[in-house]
Amino acid sequence: MIQLPFESIDKAAIDSLVINSVSEGRTLDYKETLPGGTDADKKEFLADVSSFANGSGGDLIFGVKEKRDGDGKATGEPEIACGVGDINGDAEIRRLDSIIRDSIDPRITGIRLKPVDGFSKGTVVLMRIPKSWASPHMVKSSSRFYSRDNRGKYPLDVREIRAAFALSEALPERIRRFRDDRLTKIIADETPMPLVAGAKVILHVIPIGAFDPQVNMDVASMKVKVQDIRPMRTMSWTPRFNFDGFLWFSQPSLPAVQGYTYVQLFRNGAIEAIEAKLLNTKPEKTIPSPIFETELIEELRQCLDALRKLEFQPPLFVMLSLLGVKGFTVWQRDPWGVSTSTIDRDLLLPPEKIVESYDEKADRILQPMFDSIWQASDLAFNPNYDKEGNWKPHA
Repeated sequence: MIQLPFESIDKAAIDSLVINSVSEGRTLDYKETLPGGTDADKKEFLADVSSFANGSGGDLIFGVKEKRDGDGKATGEPEIACGVGDINGDAEIRRLDSIIRDSIDPRITGIRLKPVDGFSKGTVVLMRIPKSWASPHMVKSSSRFYSRDNRGKYPLDVREIRAAFALSEALPERIRRFRDDRLTKIIADETPMPLVAGAKVILHVIPIGAFDPQVNMDVASMKVKVQDIRPMRTMSWTPRFNFDGFLWFSQPSLPAVQGYTYVQLFRNGAIEAIEAKLLNTKPEKTIPSPIFETELIEELRQCLDALRKLEFQPPLFVMLSLLGVKGFTVWQRDPWGVSTSTIDRDLLLPPEKIVESYDEKADRILQPMFDSIWQASDLAFNPNYDKEGNWKPHA
């Protein structure tokens, strides 16, 4: 895989693969031409794509000619990046995307394609395939499963297929256990900084890649890529490295005063954001909508932006938790007023959301969670959304 963000890859980056004799391997494959329209061409292309998704992910580059050995066999070492001819890049990308979408099961999310112009024979097409956590993916036409090692793609045997299914099915449960473990620590006051007592709003945003055993990001580089994530309900905060990764937190004016908000970015890419004052500002036990929703929507937007910069590929799990809210009601300015029933439990866990694309908007991701909170207080739905699902709070 080219060690650059996808958006930064240009002609110079592709030429450097040839200059530096970067050979094919587990995460990189060269093709001299684009796949044709025959069944054989499509099967070969789909085997390549699914092998990356079932393996470690990687880059498939069309328009790079390989060197040949004495027997005329491709060596995997690039000879020249020449391009695939003068093509309509957008149309070709749509064609390839359509082949993948219709011919691999389950669907692979997060594949990115782009044309790179300026080569001697026209355009090079770059395809970046992320490691998939919904694997194994099967090529429908052949009912075969593929993965990759340093020698290229290979068909999975029955044992490997079973292991891949077991890993895929276990991942969502591992993510839920991570959230449960964090909630246990928060209840026990084992947090990166001491927090004030009372009800708390807790947001977890967890890339599924956080549970790849190979992921243990360098904290210093994380801080370079993600300058700031503003903690909820504050205009000033203090950044610091800590054992778990990197922390942004509100700085109490007095050393003995407990804090009320922080964002913890863990080494594996998981993010935990907590606010402990918003639900405790009134004598009445109330969840103040829409301020509550405004803060969470903005916090989630920042978390998604941070994970994009850290190059974590979707899917992502978004989980909202309300702690200490038994007896609370939802409060909204007229015409809705205060709900008539109180929440009947101390820990409220709205349904999680799996985010498959960074293009999804934070307000729409959170809508079913907000609805469930209103419903917990005997209101049918959140009135701050219009019929199209757009967040439009009442004044």
